[in-house]
Amino acid sequence: MTSVTPCARAALRFGLLCALAGLGVGGYAVHSAIGEGWQRLPICAALAAFLTGFGLWYWLIERRKALRRRAGILTGALAGTLAHYLCWYLMIVSANLDYLWFGTTSSLGEPPMNPFQALAGAAVFSGWSLFLFGWVTIPAGALLGGLMIRRSHRPLF
Repeated sequence: MTSVTPCARAALRFGLLCALAGLGVGGYAVHSAIGEGWQRLPICAALAAFLTGFGLWYWLIERRKALRRRAGILTGALAGTLAHYLCWYLMIVSANLDYLWFGTTSSLGEPPMNPFQALAGAAVFSGWSLFLFGWVTIPAGALLGGLMIRRSHRPLF
């Protein structure tokens, strides 16, 4: 049985905090959305927030031993920004899986864009979601990053 290194443990903690924030923002977005097909958004938002938070924390903070508050704030803000793109890409990929397995199409009867088209499509969609929700996700990520550095000697949970 292998144990998780302290570096990975801190990155996992930050990823989980980001996932909770992504789940909250995604849940609010679904609650206030008009139309159908938004059910997967909270899951994709939480997964995207976890992956970006974990990956960036491990890469920018733990590997480089950058335990300054400024580094934590910038890493958190970057995670809060990049999670939008990954969330939309995951949404499009999950729509493709739905289409392949169940034949689910758009409201106009069209199949979803393919994963290669999704690379550009996710950028356009994330521009809109950054406009609508970036004012929440970017400061929340920065706050979580700053708190993680501040409490680096005491675990959050």
